[in-house]
Amino acid sequence: MTVLGAVVAGAAAALRPQTYTSTATLMVTPQRSLPSAEAQIVAQYILGNMPTYDNLATTSSVLRAADGHGVSADEISRNVAVEVPAGSTLLKLAYTDTDRERGTGIADDLAKGLQESIRTFSPNSNGSSQVDVALVQEAGTATTTNTPKISRWAALGGGAGLVVGLALAQAVTARRRARGPWAATPAEDGAASS
Repeated sequence: MTVLGAVVAGAAAALRPQTYTSTATLMVTPQRSLPSAEAQIVAQYILGNMPTYDNLATTSSVLRAADGHGVSADEISRNVAVEVPAGSTLLKLAYTDTDRERGTGIADDLAKGLQESIRTFSPNSNGSSQVDVALVQEAGTATTTNTPKISRWAALGGGAGLVVGLALAQAVTARRRARGPWAATPAEDGAASS
């Protein structure tokens, strides 16, 4: 069982495609031109709304910004993640894809779409947004490679196979003990009743 588990898990890892995660970082702040008192109110508004911006990233208005890469909006929404560190005004938008360049392009486009949506849905004064959203880091400069580790998967599969094998052996042994040494095997029961 251990060897079988290691082989199956190793094969599964070998068949998994290599993926790339591109991360763009945005910073949300009050507009610099706001008077101090108003800027403090807008800053509180921003901190209160930071947790909602991860949901905004998967809305159709943001996903439309990533059209043109040959990937459906549903697939994009499944492969995007937004991290909002507690108490921070930073948004880390990560997109994972099997194609490095396409993933970087989608992450950058989503960041631009999120930037525009935050400005659109934020308070306005005299026709302009009171919130500024700056692109701190483009996705192309923050791309990581996620290569499946065959040896790690094989070791995990081997461990799982060992546990299953031991559990199966324990169950068979317990069943034999429960029946006792004088009990007939199922094959002998069938032969005796005929």
